[in-house]
Amino acid sequence: MQGIGNRLFGAAMSALALVAVPALAQAFPDKPVTIVVPWPAGTVPDTALRVLADLASEDMGQPIVVTNVTGGGGTKGTAFVKNSEPDGYTILNNWVAPHVVQRIVNKDIGYDDSDFDPIGGWIFSPFQIMVSAQHPAQNLQEFVEWAKAQDGNIDVGVCAAMSVPRFVMEGFLQKAGVENYTPVPFQGCSTENNKGVLDGTLDATITDASGPSTFGDAVRPLAFFTPERVSAAPDVPTADELGYGLGWGGKSTLGWGGLVVPAGVPEDRRQKLIEVLSKWITSDEFVSRMKTERQIPVEWMPPEEFEALWASSYDALEPIVSAIVEKEGAK
Repeated sequence: MQGIGNRLFGAAMSALALVAVPALAQAFPDKPVTIVVPWPAGTVPDTALRVLADLASEDMGQPIVVTNVTGGGGTKGTAFVKNSEPDGYTILNNWVAPHVVQRIVNKDIGYDDSDFDPIGGWIFSPFQIMVSAQHPAQNLQEFVEWAKAQDGNIDVGVCAAMSVPRFVMEGFLQKAGVENYTPVPFQGCSTENNKGVLDGTLDATITDASGPSTFGDAVRPLAFFTPERVSAAPDVPTADELGYGLGWGGKSTLGWGGLVVPAGVPEDRRQKLIEVLSKWITSDEFVSRMKTERQIPVEWMPPEEFEALWASSYDALEPIVSAIVEKEGAK
């Protein structure tokens, strides 16, 4: 009887062990997942990711919470996630400005590419040069000729002081041999600098898709700084076509953003995040809502390709960013 009892006891313990294994190794995630946006609430990335979070939460199996950690031109939120526990529960909405540009400006910023693992890219905003419809230049070549013919400096809107749009604009002017210009910075890259070409305070500006779509026939887009023509505006040529390409290659001239996690997140957890988030970023519902509600050109970039973009963007931007920093530091 004692042998039977021992066998029954052992079987019971084995059964308990089988039950305990799932409890000890619960499926990921077993609590809410957070996406950190390094910009204020209500901005385009913030509102877009809240839509994504609502759509993807059911497949994730837990709520996806969007939170804002702002300051330092996006660097505060970036550093916050870099220093977070690499457990897959904290995701960063990374952008070219804090991820790449700020590292060029401040070599001691405290993070680099190796501190993050990619989930994927999802937004690639094309920039274009735009003038008022009343401007004498009908195309990019005429604008270059007009600019060189002015006695004084022309005023060009460049979005934020240390932004990719500014570097694109100055890169273009240097390529075109236009030296008589004054860059005029604004907060962000939309309303105020777009208005500047209408009220005459700016001779030209660089803008995203919001300029022509908002002001219509009152403005004239001259060229996109993109590898290929933009499908939403097929009649607008690229600077490359017109002989003013920057030579940066790929998507380095775009305002890109994506999703990353702190380096060291277990691979099975990262793959779960990639699977769920890529599914919904590429879904018809999300893409159409972003197009109609936010005019955001959504495009999924796989993790390996997105990670390679970090390095290529650094290489492309470093010369012009360093030159601008040195020039402004000498003033």
